[in-house]
Amino acid sequence: MTGRAARFDAGIVLAVPLVGRDADIAELLGAIGRSRLITLVGPGGSGKTRLAYAVRDRLSAAGRPTWWVSLAQLDRPSLLDAAVAGALGAAETPGRAPREVLAELLRDTEGLLVLDNCEHLVAGCAALVGYLLRECPGLRVLTTSREPLAVALETAWWVGGLSVPADAPAPTAADLAGSQAVRMFTDRARLVVADFAVTDANAADVARLCRRLDGLPLALELAAARLRMLPLPRIVDYLDDAVSLLATTDRDVPARQATLRATLDWSHDLLSGPERAMFARLSVFRGGFTLAAASAVAAGGDADLDTLRLLARLVDKSLVQARTDGAEERYRLLEVVRQYAAQRLGDQAHHISARHAAFMLTVTERAEEGLDGGDQSRWLGRLDHDRHNLRAALSWADSHEPVLFIRLAGALGRYWRLTGQYAEGRQWLGRAVLAAHHGISSTARAKALTALGTMEFLQCDYPSAAARLNRARDLYAVTGDDRGRAVTLQFLGCIDREQGRYAEARRHHEEVLEIRRRGGEPAGIARALRSMGLTAWLENDHARAERLSGEALRRFRELGDDEGVATTLVHLACARHGGGDPDGARPLLQAALDLGRRLGLREVTAWAEERLGLIAADAGDRDEAVALLRRSLTVHHELGDRWRTAAVLDALGGLCADARLLAAAARLRETLGTPVPPADRAAHDRRVHATAEVAGEVLPLDHAVRAALAPPAEVVVRALGRSAVVLSGRALGPEDWTYAKPRELLYHLLTRPGATKAEIGLALWPDASRTELRNSFHTCLKFLRRAVGDAMTVRYSGGAYHVESALPLRYDVAGFRGAAATARDVGALQEAAGYYHGDFLADLPAGEWAEEQREDLRREYERVLRTLGGLLARDGRFAEAAGVFTRLIAHDPLIEAGHRGLMRCHAALGERGRALHQYQQLTRLLDDRLGTAPAPETARLHARLRAG
Repeated sequence: MTGRAARFDAGIVLAVPLVGRDADIAELLGAIGRSRLITLVGPGGSGKTRLAYAVRDRLSAAGRPTWWVSLAQLDRPSLLDAAVAGALGAAETPGRAPREVLAELLRDTEGLLVLDNCEHLVAGCAALVGYLLRECPGLRVLTTSREPLAVALETAWWVGGLSVPADAPAPTAADLAGSQAVRMFTDRARLVVADFAVTDANAADVARLCRRLDGLPLALELAAARLRMLPLPRIVDYLDDAVSLLATTDRDVPARQATLRATLDWSHDLLSGPERAMFARLSVFRGGFTLAAASAVAAGGDADLDTLRLLARLVDKSLVQARTDGAEERYRLLEVVRQYAAQRLGDQAHHISARHAAFMLTVTERAEEGLDGGDQSRWLGRLDHDRHNLRAALSWADSHEPVLFIRLAGALGRYWRLTGQYAEGRQWLGRAVLAAHHGISSTARAKALTALGTMEFLQCDYPSAAARLNRARDLYAVTGDDRGRAVTLQFLGCIDREQGRYAEARRHHEEVLEIRRRGGEPAGIARALRSMGLTAWLENDHARAERLSGEALRRFRELGDDEGVATTLVHLACARHGGGDPDGARPLLQAALDLGRRLGLREVTAWAEERLGLIAADAGDRDEAVALLRRSLTVHHELGDRWRTAAVLDALGGLCADARLLAAAARLRETLGTPVPPADRAAHDRRVHATAEVAGEVLPLDHAVRAALAPPAEVVVRALGRSAVVLSGRALGPEDWTYAKPRELLYHLLTRPGATKAEIGLALWPDASRTELRNSFHTCLKFLRRAVGDAMTVRYSGGAYHVESALPLRYDVAGFRGAAATARDVGALQEAAGYYHGDFLADLPAGEWAEEQREDLRREYERVLRTLGGLLARDGRFAEAAGVFTRLIAHDPLIEAGHRGLMRCHAALGERGRALHQYQQLTRLLDDRLGTAPAPETARLHARLRAG
C-alpha cells in the first residue's frame, strides 16, 4: 500500500491555505486514534472538505496510508461501491462485489479512508462504511457530510463557522486580532487586493461582515472576492442579500461552490416536502427560537413532538443549529441560510410574519408580568435571547399592525429600562406614539406614553419626558387606572428630584406611596420607599435615607425582586457612605455590582462602580478610583444618562486635577437644569477650590468624555502580583521585550537603583565570564531601551546605572515601601496594604535576587497587616479587623498571630463557634505541615474561648 491519496474527481479547491483550524486539526488527529469513524458535519460552506484534506495530509506526511475519495459528482447510489473501489485502484474481479474487493484491499492496513461529500448518498455510505469497519479491523474512516451517517461507533464532529469578533461599538484593529474569521477574510482579501489590511478605520466593517456571515468560510471567501468590484463598506451594506451577492467567477471552483445559492440549493434539494415547508417558515425567526416558538409560528400550532421531528431532520442536515441554553433547547439558522430560506417563503411571508409578531407579543406581555416579581432573571434572559426576534416583530408590526405595534412597544418599556436600552426604546416608542390613532385604546396609548416618558427621563430630556408623563397621567385618570397614574407620578417625582425640586419630589413620591398602599401593591410600595430614600440622600438627610432605603430593601428581598434589591443596595450604600461609614457601604455596593452584572443591569453597575470609585478616592487609592470612575463614565455616557455623566466628570476632574472636566460638568448641569445636590456639594466645592488656579477650557460633552477616558501620560510598573509595564495606557507584551532578560533587567534597575554592572551581572548572569557578561549585558540593555522607547532612559553615571522616566513613573514596589515605612495610623496602613496585590515577580522567571526581594517584601507586608489588624481591633472595628487577619492567613497560613487575631475578632462579633473552629483548623495545619502544636499563647486563648 502507499500513502498516495486517490481521488474520484479533481474539483476540490485546495490551492489556498487553511486558516483558523489548527486546533481542530490537532484534536482530530488525536480523535482518529480513539475513534474508527469520524464524520465532519456542518452546513455547506463551513470548510469540512478543506479540514478533512488537511488531516489526511498530516497523516500522509507522517507515512500513514491514506485514500481520498470525493463523491460530489456521483449521483447514482448504485455505483457507490464501484466508484470507491475504482478511486482506490482496486481492479474489478468478475463474480465478486466491489465492496468485497475493497475489503480485501484494506483488510491488513491501518490507514485512513476519507469519503468527501456523503450527504446525498447517506444510506449507501453508511452501509459501505459499516461493512468496511467490520471487515477491516485496522481501518479508520473520515467522512464529510451535511448530516451524520448514523452508523454504530460514529463520532459526529461539528464543523461550524470560524470565531467572529465580539459585538463592540467601536472596535479597533487590535480588538479583531484574535478572530479566526477576520484572519481568513484578510488572507483571502489579499489575494484580490494585495495591500489589504485590517485598520482602525475599517475594523468596524470587517467585524460586522464576519459576524453577519457567522464566520462561514465559503461566505468569507466569496465576500473577499467581491473586493475586485466593490469597496468594503458597500459589500457590508449589501449583506442583507448575501445569497445573491456572494459568488465567484474563478474557473477552478466546483459549480456547487461558485455561489452561495448553489451551495444551499445542494442542501435544499435533499429535503422532503414537509422539511422544505418548515425550513422556509423558520426564516421568520431572527437570532434563534425555541421549540414552542417553532410550533406556534412555523408549524401552525402542530404538536411539539411533530415539530420536533421536522426540526431534528433539519438539524441532522446542518440547515438548523441546535444548542442547549440552560434547561431549554434553542435553534437558529445561520444568517445566510436564513436569507436563503426566506426567499423560499413566497406568498406565505405575510401570514407567517403576522404569526411571528403575535407570538412575540404573547411572550412579551408574559415577560412584562415576570419582570415585576421574583422571576426577573429568567425573563430578562428570555427577552435577551429574543431581542432580534423582537426587533423583527416591531418592524413588521410598525408597517402592518399599528394596534399590535403599540401594545408590543409598550410592553417592552420595562425591559428596555432595566437593560439600559434607552435609545432603542425611545426610537420604537416614539414611532408607536406617533402611529397611534382612534382605533387604539386609551390604556395602550397611556402605557406607551409612560414608557416613552420614562426613557426620555432616563436620558435627561426632562421637558419632553414631563409632557409625555402628564399626558399619560391624564389618560389614566380618565380610565380610572390608579396603578398607571402612580407610575407616571413616580417618574414625575424623579424629574423633580434630579432638577433639585426636592419638596415637589417628596410630594409626588408620598402620593405614590398612598396610592400603592390603598391598592395593596407590595412592589409599588417598595418602589415608592426606594425613591423617597434616594431623595433623602440627595438632600443630605442620611439617617432618613438609610431608614427608607433599608425598609425598601427588606420588601424587595421578600418579593424576590432582584432589580429592586440591586438598585436599593446602591441607594443604601450612598446613605452610609454619606453618613461617614464607607466600610459599611462597600459590601453593599459590591453585592449590587455582582447582582447587576448577573442580570445585565447596566445602570446599576455604573452607579455601583461610581460610588466604589468615590470610596476608593476617599481612601487614597487613586488608581482604583480612576479605573472605577472611568468604567462608570463609559456606561453612563453610552446610556445617555447625562445627570450621572456630569457627576462622574466632576469626580474625575477633581481626582485628575483637570479643570476642563469640571467645566464640562458645570456646563452640562447648566444645560440640563440639574444643580449639584446637597449630598455632593462639599466634595464638589473641594474639587473646584483645588483646581481654581488651573485654566480649563469648556469642552463639548463628547470631547470631555474622551478626555476623561484617555489613558494618562505616565509609566506604570507593577511587580506585586500580576506584573506589567504600561506606557501611557499600553501594556508591553512579550513581542516588545524580544526575550525575558530585558524585562528582568528593568525590574532589577527599578528595585535596586544605582547598581553597578558587576552587581547586575552577578544577579542576572551569575555564571557568565567577563566576556559573556559584557556581551549579554549590552545586548539586553539594547533590547530594554528598544522596548521602553522614549518613555524611559537607562543612564550610566558615577559607575552605576539608573532609570530616568520622561513621564510620571509609578512603581508599586516603591509605593509600597514608601507607604509602609511611614505608616502609623489605620488610613496610612490601609494605603500601604493596598499596593500589595501578590508576591514580587511571582509570575515571571527571575534569578535569586528576586527571591531575596520577594522574602523581604513579604515580611514587610506581614508587618503591615499585623499592625493594621491590631489597630482596627483596638478601635472596635472587628469586622474589618477580621478581614485583615484573613488576608494575613492567606498570605502565610503558618502565622499564628493571624489566627489568634481572627479568633479574637470572631469572639468579639459574637461568633464563638467560628473562633473555636479557627483553632481546630490551625491545629490540623500545624500538625500536617510542621508536626507541632499551637503555641502556648494560642492554646491559652482557645481555653478561654471554650470556657466562655
